[in-house]
Amino acid sequence: MNRYPYRARRRTLLGGAGAAAALGMTAACGDDGPAGTADDPIELSFEWWGNDDRAEITRQAVDLFEEKNEGITVTTNFADFPDYWQTMTTRMAGQDLPDVFQMDYSRLLQFGGNGMLLPLDGLVDTSDFIEGFLDTGYVNGELVAVPVAGNTLGLVYRADWFEAAGVTLEPGYTWADYQKAMREVTENLAEDGKWGGGDFAGQYHFMELWLRQAGGSFYTEDGTALNFDKAQLVEWWSMNQDLAADGVVPDIGTTSQWEEGGLVLDALGSEIGWDNFMPWFAPAVAENGGTLALAAPPSQDPNNIGLYLKPSMQFVVGANTEHPDESAKLIDFLLTDPEAIAILGTNRGVPATNVGRDNVEVDEVSQQVLDYEASVEQYLASPPPPPPAATGSIEQKFAEVYEQVLFEELSAEDGADTFFTEAETLLASEQ
Repeated sequence: MNRYPYRARRRTLLGGAGAAAALGMTAACGDDGPAGTADDPIELSFEWWGNDDRAEITRQAVDLFEEKNEGITVTTNFADFPDYWQTMTTRMAGQDLPDVFQMDYSRLLQFGGNGMLLPLDGLVDTSDFIEGFLDTGYVNGELVAVPVAGNTLGLVYRADWFEAAGVTLEPGYTWADYQKAMREVTENLAEDGKWGGGDFAGQYHFMELWLRQAGGSFYTEDGTALNFDKAQLVEWWSMNQDLAADGVVPDIGTTSQWEEGGLVLDALGSEIGWDNFMPWFAPAVAENGGTLALAAPPSQDPNNIGLYLKPSMQFVVGANTEHPDESAKLIDFLLTDPEAIAILGTNRGVPATNVGRDNVEVDEVSQQVLDYEASVEQYLASPPPPPPAATGSIEQKFAEVYEQVLFEELSAEDGADTFFTEAETLLASEQ
């Protein structure tokens, strides 16, 4: 069996004049020396999602890689999250993926389940990962992704706003307690354009958390169906109706115009989200004179807060790569070279390797994240299996239908019917 099926297929397409042209190019390159030398370097492509700050430090780390690995050059590219995945999905269909690229856990099965990712066992050094982290990189028994860093869900909140309102979040607090806290902070602010929190019901990850707290899950174990009923979805989507009606959270007409998150805009006092977002929020909040804190998310059961440690992102190699060994070398470098680790810092989260944690410079905000993860460690459960390949589309549909509910184009009941029809169609298309 050929280990690199798409690589082989790509080569067999070279025929006739195309093959002659390729041979001519190879001969011309030979005048400068063998591939992988300074005169004729191997060229890799590396792409990720993120902002300009991430791009700057990643390029610095890549420059260091090129400096230490003469004969390899790396072309880099990045985009914001939605545009990145739209492009990658199109490129997957054309079997034209980058050599190395950043993967999201929710899309791993979409790319890895059909042979589009290169197996990494024996290529990437897997000896130094934090225990349990590597388990999230397997699809059909093959390691096709390695974690860059880890994260888990938490409540990021404006400590100054909550303190001014006399609001504290005691361990074991419920969803109703959190809604009451948002109400009290909003009332204390008494200022247009500022709220104690936002409407969290449009994010499917948060409903997954809510389901896990009751012993459930978003998908069945085999990923072929939803694992909740319409009544549960209606209950979830109806949770914040009273808050919205009373102006405790911003309405959809307001939030749909935002180009940044509510914490960054100095508009929201709290958000449920991934804990590695803290370093992104903190500078803007500090500029606005505020301070951030992290707490465990609200729960239905104080003994089960539904958390698991998830890879914040992963590195993968496209199965169409012509340079598997060099691609693996780039991944190893970014995850284990002490100088590269120092450059990248905690921008992608707390490193997933021991050497990464030993060499990363932890600032005050990153230390908050580490302290938070230590505080919830006893509650962390095993992560769910990689979600089905349709998850990216289902996540988008979940948000779109809830938005229609908020605009009163659909009732919560009709919205649930619509979502189930769309999700079941997407899941069936994979079978």
